[in-house]
This record gives sequence, C-alpha cells and structure tokens, in this order.
Amino acid sequence: MRRYRLNLTVSILAFLSCLLLLTWLLFSLLAFKTAANDLYAQKGEHARMLLSTFTSQLPDAIPAYPNGMLAMNEPAAIYARKLAEETSFIRLTLLDVNSKPVFTAGRDGDVYLPFAGGGELREGSFVAPDGATVICTARVARGGAVAGSAGLVLSLAAEKARLERSRKLFMAYFAIDFILLLGLGSFILSRIVITPISRLLAATEKITGGQYGQQVRVSGSAELARLAESFNDMSATLLQKEQEVNGHVAALEKANADLRQAREEAIRTEKMASIGLLAAGMAHEIGTPLASIMGYAELAAGEQLDSGTIQDYASRISGDCARIDRIVRGLLDYSRPRAATVESCDIRRLVVTTIEMLSQQGAFKDIRLGTYYDENLPEVCVDPHQLQQVLINLLINSRDALPVGGKLAVRVTSDKSRRLPGQAISGLRIDVLDNGSGIPEEHLKRIFDPFFTTKPPGKGTGLGLAISARIIEGFGGRIEVQSRTGTRTCFSIWLPAHSTEELSL
Repeated sequence: MRRYRLNLTVSILAFLSCLLLLTWLLFSLLAFKTAANDLYAQKGEHARMLLSTFTSQLPDAIPAYPNGMLAMNEPAAIYARKLAEETSFIRLTLLDVNSKPVFTAGRDGDVYLPFAGGGELREGSFVAPDGATVICTARVARGGAVAGSAGLVLSLAAEKARLERSRKLFMAYFAIDFILLLGLGSFILSRIVITPISRLLAATEKITGGQYGQQVRVSGSAELARLAESFNDMSATLLQKEQEVNGHVAALEKANADLRQAREEAIRTEKMASIGLLAAGMAHEIGTPLASIMGYAELAAGEQLDSGTIQDYASRISGDCARIDRIVRGLLDYSRPRAATVESCDIRRLVVTTIEMLSQQGAFKDIRLGTYYDENLPEVCVDPHQLQQVLINLLINSRDALPVGGKLAVRVTSDKSRRLPGQAISGLRIDVLDNGSGIPEEHLKRIFDPFFTTKPPGKGTGLGLAISARIIEGFGGRIEVQSRTGTRTCFSIWLPAHSTEELSL
C-alpha cells in the first residue's frame, strides 16, 4: 500500500503559513507589549504633570486633620473640580503630615484609593495590579520639610480601548496580508517550481513506459534548468542506447535466422548423407549375395547339370537369399523398431540364461569366460527378448574379436554415475569386456552407424550394433564403448532403475 504524501505546493504553503503565524505571534507579542508600555508610560507622565500642577497650587500652610480642611475656594480645590470633569479621572486625595485626608475629589468612594492600604505612600507613577488604572503619588514639602502627600488615580480604559482597536486592525491587516501572500506564493510556486517538476514527472512516466527521447523545457531557477538539461541528456542517451539495442537485437535475430537456416541445411545435408550412406551400404551388402545368386542362376540355366550340382547351386542361392532377407529385416528393425513389451526383469537371470544358451551352442569354445554380479541389483523395466538380442550381439562380437585362449567377462553392477541437475538417478550397468585386438580410434565414432562393420564380407551386415543402440535408447538407457587397440574393449549398457511404486503403475 502506497503511503499518502502531501503534494509539494501544499507542503510549501503549509510551511510558509506556519512560519507567518509564528512570525505574527512573536511580532504581535513584542509590538503590543511595547505599545501598551508606551501608552501606560504616557498616561503615568500625564498623571504626574496633573498632580504636580495640583500640588503647586496648594497654600503654603497645609491644613491638618481634623482641625482644618482645604477650603473649596482655594485654587487647588478649583483645579481639582475641573480635573474631575475628565472621563479618565477617578480620585484625587490630599493627606496631611499624619496621612489623614484633608481634601479629596472623585467618583470612587475610597479616599485612600491612590495610596496603599493604611495610607502608605508609594511615590511615583505606576499601573495598578489589576491593570485598569494608573496611580501617581507625590510628597508635598514646605520649608524643606514634608507637609503632606497627594495622590491621583486615572483610568486606563481609553488606552485599553485604543490597544484593542489597534489589535483588531492589526489582525485584519495580517489576515489580508496572509491571504495575499498565500495566493501570490501559490502562483509563484506553481510557475517556478510545481509546473517544471510536473513536466519532468510526466516525461519520466513516459520514459518508464518505453517512450524514450522525451525533451522538457522548463523555466524557473538555475537548479531546475540544470535538472531539465540533465534530464534531456539522459533521455537522449536512453534513446540512443535503445536504438543500439534494437540494432543489436535485429542483428541477433538475423544471425539466429541464418543459424536456423544453416542448421536446417546441415540437417538436410546430414539426412541426405545418411540416406546416401544407408543406400551405399545396402547396395554393397545386397549386391554381393545378389551377384552370387545371378551367377549361379546363369550357370544353372546354361549348362546340363546333374542333380547334385543343381542341389548345390540351389543351396547356395537359398543361402544368399536368406542373407538378403536378414539384411532387409535388420534394416526394417533399425528404421522401424518393433514395439517393446516392457516389464520388470531379473537382469541377473537373463544374463545367466543368455550365456548358458550360447555356451550350449559352442559359442565360447576355446576362450575363457567370467561373470560378476552385484548383490541387491535394482529392478529395471525392459523387453527381455530385445535385451537378450542385444546381449547376444555384444557377446558374439566380443568372441569374434578374441584369439584362442582369450578372456571374455560379463559384469552386472549398480550404478549412480548418471546425474540430472539437482539429483542422482540410480541405474544398472552391464559391461561386456574382452582382451581382444580392440577397435581403432578412427572406428569408434562410427561403431554404431548402420552398415559399418570391420568383418569380412559375408560375416556381418553392420546393423547389429546400430539396432542394439536403438533398442537400449528405447528403454531410456544408453550404450557406450571404450577400447584400446591391441589391449581391451568394453561395451557398457546403462539402464535406469525403477521404484516399486513405478513398477506397480
């Protein structure tokens, strides 16, 4: 799931908004605090001047409580009554030397309002703890001695109203400025940042979709211009690389097509060569007995022969016809193998039976024969008759290659040497070894080709090993040969083993 993210415009404007709000809070705090202090200081100075004017008009002898009070016709009393007409006036009080009130004027009933509790004197001007008034007090001196004290209280309501109006006006200005800055900032960001980035993003998505060669023109800062130039260079390079890759792919496809054509030509040529070789072999193998048949037939037709000679000629003709029949049947078996009836087979018993059959026919006369069998041989699925045909062919070939007194051995073992990727396949191996004359190295590559034989004419068709290889491959196995000239030859048959479950299917 993709994580949700704000777009760049909202992020930058949100940051600017927070910055503007923080700046406004700090500025308003300092500005309003300074403005309030200035107004309160001006109000205090105004109160000090009013109080100083009042004390300057007092008589030389300050009356004392309770015997005397300030006369109402005194200039100071008249000034105090005029002063009381101001909207900000609250209380003016004159105390004698004993801090007793001898004159007061004002709206509030507490005559000691300008002073601290109990009439204590706090000389100077200051803002009351409740922040609603400013208080100014001063000592009255006569003849170098303190004759009393005076105090004046003025309201700060007008100043507070003025500060509140200023605050509201400032907030209105700030709101207008904030909206204008956000609108202008959004427009500028869109022109110099968001639009170029959006173009780059759109071009990048096209390149991701495989449309190389995209070019982007952007306006704005130098960094964005350099980014666009780098993007254009990258896009041009990608287009060039794509063209090069397409050229290589086209060349490879052409090469593959040429290779396929050459392979088809080679296969066709190889097939024709195989057909030619097969035809030549057949012509050679069939031509010899056919010439013999034709010769004896001509002799029989052109001479007056006795019955014994005719029988001899007929016997020879019959033998050559049988040879031709064997060649044709072997060729048919090679080109169109008979369907095999595969079944679980005891290879040890099959090998023993085959050797006994050949031994009874005198096939191993004048040679020494040895056998070896592993214990617990794996089970294999083969056609016993076809496998016996292969074993007979190999044993007869090895016998023919041995001199008198030579050695022939048959070895049946388990084998795990055949491997597929990631696994080993167990199997069964049958080796037929002899210490005869061996097979020349130049003949080893052709030993399983049809009609290839080193035996004299009439002694073999050259199809036995080819048919044997076809039969073994039909079982899923393989037949191989190793030989050293004048030393030994070994034909090896490898057959895959089958589990009990596979055999039961």
